[in-house]
Amino acid sequence: MHSPSGRMTDLFRAHADDIHAYARWRVGDGEAGDVVGEVFLAAWRSLDSLRPGEERPWLFGTARRIVLARRRQSLARSALTSRLTATRDSAVVDGMAEQVVLTDRVRRVLDSLSEADRELLITASWFDLSPAEAAKALGVSRPTYAVRLHRARSRFRAAFHRLPADRRADTRPMPVREGAR
Repeated sequence: MHSPSGRMTDLFRAHADDIHAYARWRVGDGEAGDVVGEVFLAAWRSLDSLRPGEERPWLFGTARRIVLARRRQSLARSALTSRLTATRDSAVVDGMAEQVVLTDRVRRVLDSLSEADRELLITASWFDLSPAEAAKALGVSRPTYAVRLHRARSRFRAAFHRLPADRRADTRPMPVREGAR
């Protein structure tokens, strides 16, 4: 059995890149390193209770909670500034608008979905988590995860087919449907 520092080193080597990719997706390059640091600090503090083989979903779940906490803190700090400087109709356009039409279309459809649907779809597709790992990372049961993923995929397909393929110039996201489940 490894010493605690050896186990921590092994955990970091095995999962830091994936956790960084997840954090970068959720909070951007600027904060991703900080999120990774917080995740592995939490892992160090919880090392005795982490069961071998369950570290990966635990790390993703911890990253998710840290990202959500950071988002809440950021929103609280910038609420007044946001009200003064931004309108709800303004869209943040990133470099995706200049890429392939299909990529742009997928991006706009993802933007039109609820945060929960986006999180399910991205977690299932990009981070190579098994359904059981993804369910654990998202804090739901495996059957609940499967049902929610199925529904999110159905909503994605429907939105994808509703969006005309030739909307290259319009980079505004589709309107978000609140409460869709």
